[in-house]
Amino acid sequence: MAVAQLLLFGTSIIISAQEQPAKLSSEAKQTREQTIRMLDEIKDVLTENYYDPKFHGIDLSARIDASKARIRTLQYNWQMYRVLVQLLMDFNDSHTRMLLPPRTDYFQYGFGMQMVGDSCIVTSVKKDSDAFLKGVEPGDEILKIGSFTPNRKDLWKINYVIYKLDPANTLDLKLRKLDGSEKILTIMAKTMTEKQYNAEQKAKKEKSKFEPYKCQEIAADLIACKLYTFSVEKNDIDKMMSQAQKYPKLILDLRNNGGGLVSIESYLLGFFFDHEVKIADIVTRKKTETRTAQPVGSRQYKGEVAMLIDSNTASAAEVTSRVMQIEKRAKIYGDVSSGSVMTSIRVPFESVMSALADAAIIQVGMSLTIGDVIMRDGSRLERAGVIPDEMLQPSGLAYTKKTDPVLSYVAEKLGTKLTPEQAGAYYFLLSKEDYGDSNDIDDK
Repeated sequence: MAVAQLLLFGTSIIISAQEQPAKLSSEAKQTREQTIRMLDEIKDVLTENYYDPKFHGIDLSARIDASKARIRTLQYNWQMYRVLVQLLMDFNDSHTRMLLPPRTDYFQYGFGMQMVGDSCIVTSVKKDSDAFLKGVEPGDEILKIGSFTPNRKDLWKINYVIYKLDPANTLDLKLRKLDGSEKILTIMAKTMTEKQYNAEQKAKKEKSKFEPYKCQEIAADLIACKLYTFSVEKNDIDKMMSQAQKYPKLILDLRNNGGGLVSIESYLLGFFFDHEVKIADIVTRKKTETRTAQPVGSRQYKGEVAMLIDSNTASAAEVTSRVMQIEKRAKIYGDVSSGSVMTSIRVPFESVMSALADAAIIQVGMSLTIGDVIMRDGSRLERAGVIPDEMLQPSGLAYTKKTDPVLSYVAEKLGTKLTPEQAGAYYFLLSKEDYGDSNDIDDK
C-alpha cells in the first residue's frame, strides 16, 4: 500500500524506493514509447476539451514533460501507468481519471463502506467473507484503510486504488467499534476470475432492470418510493409515479442513487411542475447550454414531497434533489450529497487501440470532465453537494440493527408514526442483498 499512498497524496514520487533502476531492454523501450504517446494524447484531449482552460492552476505542459522524463527511467507498464494515474489525479477531479485495462483477476474484501457525516462507516459485511470471520461488523467506523485515513474528499481515490489500480490479497483496517474500542486487523480478499466477475455484473444489471424502483405504502395518505438509479426507461418512471399519484404525500428516496441518464433526470422532474423549469446551465469549453424540464401535463404529481439523500447520492440524483429544493417543491432530508455532478465523457487512447488492433477488446483511456454544472441560483454542486434542509445521519447502530431512523423521522414529519425498526423492515436504507440477507454479492 506504500505505492498507493504516494499516488494519492504525493506530487512527484510515483514508485517506491525499493524499485531497482530500469533496464534498457528493447521491450521496455517499446513500452515507454507507447506510454509517452499516451501522454501526448492526454495533453491533446485536455487542451481541447477539459472544461477549465486554466486546468485548476496546473501547468499542463510542464507536468507532461516531467511525466515523460519519469517514464523514461521506468521499465514496466504497471510503473508507467502509475505516472499517468498520478497526472490525472492531480486535477482532484473525480470525473477526470485513467481508465485502466481490464484485469484478469478481481478482488473483493467482503464489506461495504460509506461516508456518514465525517465518518467512514461499515454499512454491510458478507457472511462468507474473511472480514466477517475477523470481526468486522456493520456500524464499525473505519479509521484507517491501509495507510489511508478515509474522508469525503478522498474516499473515491481510495476505492480507485484498492479496487482498480493496486488491489492486494490482504487489506489492513483500523476500526472503532460501537463501544468505543479500537481494533486493528488484516483481512484476506476474495479473488474472482474475469469470467466470474463479468457474470456477476451481468446478473446485477439484469436485477436492476427487473427492479429499478420500489414503492411502499406507509399510511393511507403516504407512500415512499425508492429509486435505485436514473439509468432506467421512461416507462419505469411512469409506473413509479403512477403509484405515487394515489397518495397525497410522497417520500422520494434517492439515497445510494449514483445517478444515470440526464434525460431521465429531466423527465422525472417534469412530474412535479406545471411549467417549464430550468435545471442548470452546462458550461463547456466552447459553449453554454441550458438544461430544462418540461411538464408532463395531466400526470403531474401535486402532492407534498419529501426527498432523502446521503453521501452516495450523486450526479442526476443530486441535481434532481437540488432543483426540487431551489424551486421549493420538496424538503430535503439526510446527509450532504456526493458533490459529483460534472458532465464527462470517456475517451479511448487511439495509440493503444492501434497497437492492439488484433485485440481491440482491450481498451485503455481516460474519463474527462467536459462541462461544469451551474444551478439556476448560480450555485455549484461539484465538491459541495446538496445541503439538506434538515441534516439526518444514521448512527452506526442503525446499520448494526438494520433500522432506518431517517425514513422514520421523515414519515413522522409528514404525519405518520413509523418506528426506526418498522422503517428498516422496508430495506430502503440498504437492500436485503447489501445487508447479507440474500446470496447476492455486494456491488463494489
